[in-house]
Amino acid sequence: MSAALVVLVSLLAPAVHAETARTILDRLDRLDRTERHWEDRTQRLKFRIIDRRGGTRSRELDLAEKRYPNDERKSILFVSSPPEVKGTSFLAFTHKGRPADQWIFLPAYRKTRQITANTRNQSFIGTDLTYHDLDILSEMTSWTERDAASHLRGDEVVDTVTCHVIELTPNREDIGYKTIVVWLGRNDLVPRRIELFGNEAEPAKRILQSDIRAVGTIPIAHNTRVETPHAGTSTEIVVVGAQFNQKLTDDTFSKRALEQGPQ
Repeated sequence: MSAALVVLVSLLAPAVHAETARTILDRLDRLDRTERHWEDRTQRLKFRIIDRRGGTRSRELDLAEKRYPNDERKSILFVSSPPEVKGTSFLAFTHKGRPADQWIFLPAYRKTRQITANTRNQSFIGTDLTYHDLDILSEMTSWTERDAASHLRGDEVVDTVTCHVIELTPNREDIGYKTIVVWLGRNDLVPRRIELFGNEAEPAKRILQSDIRAVGTIPIAHNTRVETPHAGTSTEIVVVGAQFNQKLTDDTFSKRALEQGPQ
């Protein structure tokens, strides 16, 4: 082999084996289905909602979630404080490839209301997350190239962590966002940053995750900050407790449970 050919082969070899956005996402999917797999989970969450003037409100919530075949999920959430929203609860059935079925129970009215296409973009209990955002963030872990085309931008550092930067271009109208950019930690593939774009150059939502700690084999971001840049508002979320694989029953995720509250 000539010297020139040796040089050419050495230059081409890294490109042949270079990862694409899809291979990175597939690696993450394999982790989630093997060593990081969980059947169900519960979390205790504290929310701090910050308005554009710096005023704050708080929320405390209990979340339960269960996975089903074909990337289906059920989740239920109960608000425990403050008193003016205590008893509010939320139920969601997340589906692969189509919008979730969602319901909210409002104790002041003793009534369960289904979240419709007209209300999906409303704020979830006053936070920077909408009902639609909750659906997208839950479902996007199972997206394929058919759902959203992926492109690897390269690597960037977020809070000292080197991350793969992956740009997703949704192919489904119901996803709602034009572009979603995800920063995945290069070593652990945990999202450190997510930006969701509409038609503007500035992201409609920015999500920052930090304080990554493992519960068993599963890494969890114990601190999350959700920002709405154009509004100047943000919501800080702290995980104060998490457990996995407690064999939650299907009855946990029913409209009856939604109205009865945590047992």
